Amino acid sequence: MLNLFKLYTKKINKNILVNIEKKIDYYKYFPVSTREWNNSIYVFNKNTLALIPQSTISIIKLIRGYFNIYNLNIERHMRKARLLSRLRRLSSHKTYVSSGEFKHTNDKVIITLYTYNRQKYNYLSLLKKRYNFSNFNTKMYKKLKKRFYLIKYKGLNYLKKANIDRYILIKNLNKFNKVKNKNIMDKYKSLYINDYLIKFYKKWVKNSLQKIKFYLYYKQLLYINESKYNYTYLEILKNYLEKIYNKKVEFNLINLKYHYLNSDILSESITLKITKNRKKLLKYLNRLIIKVKIHKTNKNVYEHNLNKLNLIKNINDPIESLFNNKNRTDVESIKSAVLEEIKYKHLGGVRLEAYGRLTRRYTASRSVSKLKYKGNLINIDSSYRGLSTVILKGNIRSNLQYSKLNSKTRIGAFGIKSWVSGN
Repeated sequence: MLNLFKLYTKKINKNILVNIEKKIDYYKYFPVSTREWNNSIYVFNKNTLALIPQSTISIIKLIRGYFNIYNLNIERHMRKARLLSRLRRLSSHKTYVSSGEFKHTNDKVIITLYTYNRQKYNYLSLLKKRYNFSNFNTKMYKKLKKRFYLIKYKGLNYLKKANIDRYILIKNLNKFNKVKNKNIMDKYKSLYINDYLIKFYKKWVKNSLQKIKFYLYYKQLLYINESKYNYTYLEILKNYLEKIYNKKVEFNLINLKYHYLNSDILSESITLKITKNRKKLLKYLNRLIIKVKIHKTNKNVYEHNLNKLNLIKNINDPIESLFNNKNRTDVESIKSAVLEEIKYKHLGGVRLEAYGRLTRRYTASRSVSKLKYKGNLINIDSSYRGLSTVILKGNIRSNLQYSKLNSKTRIGAFGIKSWVSGN
């Protein structure tokens, strides 16, 4: 009986190995555990799990407050009236921060955050409009030299021309001043022209220095904005978070180029606009859909990963071939095998839904629902290519990112759902 059992088990194992080799034609994508529940933790004492939801809420508030720090002393010079705290909360002139993903270990917590620095882009666009240059770091000194050149040389040239044509200017000035005696006019002829030249010179200097002054204020605000990502200032934030967790804290900050690449930032930006003015709901949604850029991919074409990875086995040093430009064939093979096979790196589609009291009238008799989308939310691997994929949180696909936010206006509350898919 034992011999028969051994023979039977050996046959089954051989068959299983053959079937596995036939089926494994690709590497299956398994998402990070933090994408499943936003907190990946294992503890012996179950009572500690009850404190984690409240601690994450307070920590996200601290992080968002840190990234939205402002300096009143500089802003007073930029605007006459002080901005109210309510309007500051609703303004889109800030850095957007997504809901964090927390990974807990025995001695530390790793926090990954997606940020979109809208404030920096606003400052740069204002500088471009006012001073007509793009790279403020490289062309700063050249523009300042040109500004002083205009004051020193061109301004003086205008003054010399005014001295040549002083008799014409005196006649025009005398129309307003109405001097009766001609002797007095000839006597104080030089005084009239000197007063005119001094006023002209003062206006020229005042306007030019005012532009330089505003430029330096914008430069200071940009420096404050960039210093928030600096290690020295993040250490102060870490000390507060370490007191809450009694562990070490590490940040993984990912700065996004566009706000629609993350669903949390996308939904937050729309809610702020709707709370300010709900009457322009469709205009805001249509503008956002126009801005979204979707990448088109081949749905049916798919190359196996193993065929591409066999090319790397023939290369002796794949890391050195990336740095050396001589072996271009090796570099292209590594890029095609590794970089091109990263899952969900391109944007596939965006979907937005708004529900609630969003009527134009002040009496919200019924709720309104609006829907806008671009592209599709289909997972190409499972629907077109016939490959198995993973499902998150019971019903959400691995290529999707879903978020939901609530807010309120004068007439009632409303909610926004957003989906962002990748290919």
